[in-house]
Amino acid sequence: MRCEELFKERSLWQKNAFDRIKASLLTARDNAFLQYDGMQESYLVVVYGPSQIGKTSLILKLIGIRDDGDCFQKVSQTLRTKEITRGNSSTSTAILYARSDTEQYALAVEDEPGKVSEKLFFGNEKELEAKLIEVRSRVVKNRESARSVLHIDIPRQFFTAKTAAENLYVIDLPGVGSKTEGEAAHVQKLMRRYLPVAQVCLVVCTANTIQSLEVQDGLEPYWRDKPGQYIVAATKAFSLGTVKDYFKKPRQEREKSFYDFVMEKYRTETREYLGRTSKVEVFPVELADSFQKLWESLEEEDRKEMTETRDRILQELRQSIRQREGQRFQTALQRLQEELKTAEKSRLAENGGQLDKKQKEIDAENDIIKRNEKYIDNETTGDKQTDREERLRKIKGLQAAKDMLTGCADWFEIRYKPALNEKIDALIERENLFRTSGGSRYLVDRVSALRQNDSDRRVFAAILDYLREKVSGKDSYLDQYVKILKGAGLPVSYNKDALWQKLEQDINEDFYQAYYPKQSLFHREKVWLEDVRKLNGEIVEKVAKALLEYETKWLGELEEVLRNEERLEWQGQQLLAGKRKKADAAKARKSTLEAQKAVLEKAREYIIEEIRQDRENLEDYRRIAKEAYTEQYAGIVRRIRQTPDTAEKTKLVLLLGLLEEDYKTTMGGCQGEISA
Repeated sequence: MRCEELFKERSLWQKNAFDRIKASLLTARDNAFLQYDGMQESYLVVVYGPSQIGKTSLILKLIGIRDDGDCFQKVSQTLRTKEITRGNSSTSTAILYARSDTEQYALAVEDEPGKVSEKLFFGNEKELEAKLIEVRSRVVKNRESARSVLHIDIPRQFFTAKTAAENLYVIDLPGVGSKTEGEAAHVQKLMRRYLPVAQVCLVVCTANTIQSLEVQDGLEPYWRDKPGQYIVAATKAFSLGTVKDYFKKPRQEREKSFYDFVMEKYRTETREYLGRTSKVEVFPVELADSFQKLWESLEEEDRKEMTETRDRILQELRQSIRQREGQRFQTALQRLQEELKTAEKSRLAENGGQLDKKQKEIDAENDIIKRNEKYIDNETTGDKQTDREERLRKIKGLQAAKDMLTGCADWFEIRYKPALNEKIDALIERENLFRTSGGSRYLVDRVSALRQNDSDRRVFAAILDYLREKVSGKDSYLDQYVKILKGAGLPVSYNKDALWQKLEQDINEDFYQAYYPKQSLFHREKVWLEDVRKLNGEIVEKVAKALLEYETKWLGELEEVLRNEERLEWQGQQLLAGKRKKADAAKARKSTLEAQKAVLEKAREYIIEEIRQDRENLEDYRRIAKEAYTEQYAGIVRRIRQTPDTAEKTKLVLLLGLLEEDYKTTMGGCQGEISA
């Protein structure tokens, strides 16, 4: 055994362990991509991105489906199924694409990790299409778990010989984005299941949605800083308007090749969303129908340049995948352990801090709600509520009194002018106090002009008597005023006798001469009845004006009290409304916070479940590693015992020591206990 062979064999147990892990995950053990030739490496690519953006076409190109003839189109249409409307997602479940050992399509369904149905083989495309339609129909109708993984083997006749030998195989996760919570959780489980053993994760977006890379859900938080584990592919990159414009320029005016142009454009643009320091590679691609449509619109030389650019970028993408260090066994163990530690120390701690913060915010809102509802309860119950109801009754009474009293003086005039006329007319008629001259009536002159005119006096006295009764008599007009005011809780007082004495004096001074006109020895001016009625009105107006002074004064007092009571009620209502608004706003915020807390609690459950799964994976990896190491160790021991060559024995003993040292180093970093 040469020394280089010895050192090459040194890591064989790790590769065997890693291969077993891959096989346990991929389960299709007769898959050509899992049949290793000695130390030949294989490459697993996890494809992650939304539906309907050309992922399937990209995958078929990556694994090496031929362009010649109708191979590519035939395979693509078969996998999409012709009965499914074009543009709908062809990936309702995760799909593992592989190269078959035969010239037949094959399909198996994995409902649970490691539990795969018997592989079915199909003689032609139509048989597979029919089966895919059946499987997807059951998924849609929930008769089969939407969390299944489909294993599809593609006939080897469709592959280019070169790419098939590269051992590149791909698992396409269900389209991300518009998913239910359960589907999203399933994608995350698949990611955690396959990423530890994947060569790389290919993050796919369209050229016009590159900004989505900034908020890519489902990937680990700092994926943009891990160029060894992630690659970005932008589909429909050539048909974007700003890119197509390249071909509008005459060839002699183009400053750079189409390859340089398109690579520079997208690497610059993606930096804006990946971060200026990110070293994640970006590959713009154009495939299938969109490529063909653009190709047909170009001249021959441009067609050639675009095709060469596409093929070059695809080859560089394959090469980038192959050049990755890959996830060696020790790397996989360390990654799992790091994820466990990160989950506990970072994710769980961060989640716990966020939960504590949310709970404090909820408690703060509860305090606001409690304080405001206590105030509302105090103000709307017990003595406070009684006082409030009393205030409302008082306001109602004051408003009613205001309505009744407003314009009462006018009402006095309107009512009592005609009433006084009727009374005086009846007196004159009843006692024959009139005479007629020229068709008109006047007060009779019964005695000598030298004496007082009795008819005048009697009429004037009747006017005064009538008004005295209305102003200062029992249940007088002002008494009704006072009654209304007292009913409204506004006590007032007045001296109605004094009011009438003043009114009577003023009436005598202002209107006496109307009833005692100037006279001479033999002639007296006649007092016509029309003038008496006019005088009645003027006297009533005089009284109404005096009453208006009281009305104005009392209404002013009433309105002041009313304004004060209404102000107090408005202030109380505003304060109550403000408290209710604050309580309602706090309840709304609390509801939002509780929903956010529920999401965090769900996330915590998910983190803990991830920790459990990672611990199980770690233990599985350790068990598989121990088995592979033990087998290789035992094999070397047998070779030592069997070989008679002392030098060979020495080399094998040295190999045994190196093997043991590597095992301790590899496994020693994975001994720590992680608790969720």
